[in-house]
Amino acid sequence: MTAPARPTQALALGGIPLDRAFAALRKLDPSAHACWVYDLDALEARARRFRAAFAPLAPLSALALKSNALPALLERARATGLGAEAGSLGELEMARAAGFPVGERVLNGNGRTREEAEWAAREGVHSVNADSIEELDLLDRAAAGAGRKLRVALRVNPGIETPGHRYVATGGEEAKFGVEAGEALAAWQGRARWPDLRLDGVHLHVGSQLVESGPLEEAAGVAFALAEESARRGAPLSLVNLGGGMGVDYSGANAEFPLEDHAARLATRARGLGFDWVFEPGRWLTAPVGVLLSEVLWVKRRRGPNGASRRFVVLAAGMNDLIRPALYHAAHRIVPVVPRDGAKGSACVVGPVCESADVFAADLALPPLEPGDLVAILDAGAYGAAMSSNYNGRGRLAELVVAGGRLTRARAAEGPADLVSRRTDDELEA
Repeated sequence: MTAPARPTQALALGGIPLDRAFAALRKLDPSAHACWVYDLDALEARARRFRAAFAPLAPLSALALKSNALPALLERARATGLGAEAGSLGELEMARAAGFPVGERVLNGNGRTREEAEWAAREGVHSVNADSIEELDLLDRAAAGAGRKLRVALRVNPGIETPGHRYVATGGEEAKFGVEAGEALAAWQGRARWPDLRLDGVHLHVGSQLVESGPLEEAAGVAFALAEESARRGAPLSLVNLGGGMGVDYSGANAEFPLEDHAARLATRARGLGFDWVFEPGRWLTAPVGVLLSEVLWVKRRRGPNGASRRFVVLAAGMNDLIRPALYHAAHRIVPVVPRDGAKGSACVVGPVCESADVFAADLALPPLEPGDLVAILDAGAYGAAMSSNYNGRGRLAELVVAGGRLTRARAAEGPADLVSRRTDDELEA
């Protein structure tokens, strides 16, 4: 039987057809079955759009490294004028290695370590977002030891509930983040207790993947009210950090966060207040610029108890590579790179990991697929490779970048040898 004719038009990223990108990777690594691909020109365009929208506030727009910390991507972000928001010692070092200057690095996180505090004091940051009153003591000691003042914003939990999965809601009453408003006001009023800190900021972050601006505008209102009350108590604030949270349209239905409208309304409300502003965008910048490219390993059909046949499309990529569907029930668009002719039918798209949760889409309309075909999981540039793991003894995938029509392997894949290389026999005295 003759195979159906295949169209010549392939899905492309940054002008590079993805089937050609994958073929080029296979020349370097014949064992590759999946990889990440990012469009750095698209990243720059989104960064410029973000900065233009908020330009009236002249903020530090600090890319949240937790979304994607690939060095090549960070270097392009820095060159475009973004800062860096780090949540750990490792991310601080990655920010420094990528060339982000002292005044454009922000330290976040709710479990501050002594090493992080000392790094920030020694190497320098724009500001630290403190998650508890007790953390101020740690930061003050670190700053005194380094002989340098640390600028600090207190993270306040505003009790704002947000839609979406509860794992990405960070500003509600049950969330682990931040301090109560009254505690923050008392700390600002008594800030002479920490002489080596410049404790003049408020930080709020209410959640992630917000496609409506209401919760963010409510958070801004809380920040303004706190600043007004703190000033009334003789402790004026001069730094407002509203975090990130702007969502993207994973469905492809143009349900985009109203960035420009939100920024314009905020600028109007903030006119004449004279605050220094910080934003921490992550997903909005990085999600749309990346894809997870995977080979189809198997196509399996199984008849159910009702007699209906179910199609399972088994990909080389699995939940250890992209955990968002398993963790958050996130739905990404999945499309063939070079579609075959034929009617679309239902498919359950799964990975090869030995877990029932290793499912990218339970019931997706897809055209015919055969082993060896390539599919792209779209909008995977945020919280994809950054959250990948070695579960099931699987190496993390190669990461490719496209810039100016040029394709580069920016990070090699991990092979089996890499997974056993950390074995030691270090004898410890207990």
